[in-house]
Parts: sequence; structure tokens; C-alpha cells
Amino acid sequence: MNKQSSTEIKKNIMGKLKKNEIKMKARWTFLAKKIGLQSGVWLALVLLIFLVNAFFYFIKSNGLLLPLHYGESYIQKFFHSLPYDLILIILVLFLILNFLVKKFDFSYKKPFIIVLGGLLGFIILWAFLLFSSNFNAMLKVNLQNTEKNIPYIKNFYLNRCGCGCGGMHSDNGKVCTELNSPSCR
Repeated sequence: MNKQSSTEIKKNIMGKLKKNEIKMKARWTFLAKKIGLQSGVWLALVLLIFLVNAFFYFIKSNGLLLPLHYGESYIQKFFHSLPYDLILIILVLFLILNFLVKKFDFSYKKPFIIVLGGLLGFIILWAFLLFSSNFNAMLKVNLQNTEKNIPYIKNFYLNRCGCGCGGMHSDNGKVCTELNSPSCR
């Protein structure tokens, strides 16, 4: 770009500023937007890792993967027993996270599938590492010993995880609510 065109651009911008056609923004607004976006991304990432870990724990603690090879009725019971509210929360948070990540310059010209796959892989990897640790058992013990009510988490860990059959219906139509309950067999 030559000097003449750069001075011409400067004059054009200054003229628009004087006519109030362009409004200047303070630097702190850009900084606040960047900090807010980064905070939102990290918050969504941490929440997603925790919730996917809780989903893995639900599957394991209720033994939902064990009877899948017994046939069609068990597959139906498996799908009936999944925590769809948790799955919906995970999907919504994942879409919000994807929207926030698309605002950053590192993902601007990348294909949507690559960004989506990278995020999904990162979340599943860290959720599995958290699941492999003793985190869920310690959280369940701490939730049992506290009087504080954490709205969704306490109910999920204490009432829905670990009943032995995931709340699946037995052949006699009853819902299993206790570990190794005779109504589940």
C-alpha cells in the first residue's frame, strides 16, 4: 500500500469520525468481550467434562452395559434407562461451547467438523480420565455426608446412580430402586 492511499484512508476515517458516522469504542470493551468469551469457554468445558463423567458413572454404577448382549428386550431396557435429562444438558452445553469457540480466531477458517471433533475428543478424553480416578466415589460419599442441597447433582448421584439396574423395569412391571432388589431379577 502506498503512502497516498494510506493518508487518503486516514482522512476518510477522520472525516467520518467528525460527522459521527463512526463511533469509537474504548479498549476495555474489547478486553471485556475477550475475557468474557474465554471465561464462557472454560466454564462450558469444565461443566461438560464433569457431566460426561457423570454420564459414564451412571452407566457403570447401574450396570447398563452388562446385559446388552442378551437380546432385544435388554437393548430396549438400556435405552429406557438412560438419563435423557443429562444427555439433553450435555448436548445444549456442547452446542453453546461450539458457538463460543467459533468466535475465536484460531477456529475462524477451520471446517466445522474438525472443530466439533476436536472439542468432542478433548471432552471425552478428560471425562474418561476423571471417571477413571476416584472422583465419583468421593463425590458420592461427600454428598451423603453433607446437608447442603446441590440441586441436580445430589439427586443424580444419590438417587439415580448405583441402584444396580438403572431404574430399569423388571418383567413384572416394577421399577428397581434398590441394589440387587428381587424385583429387578
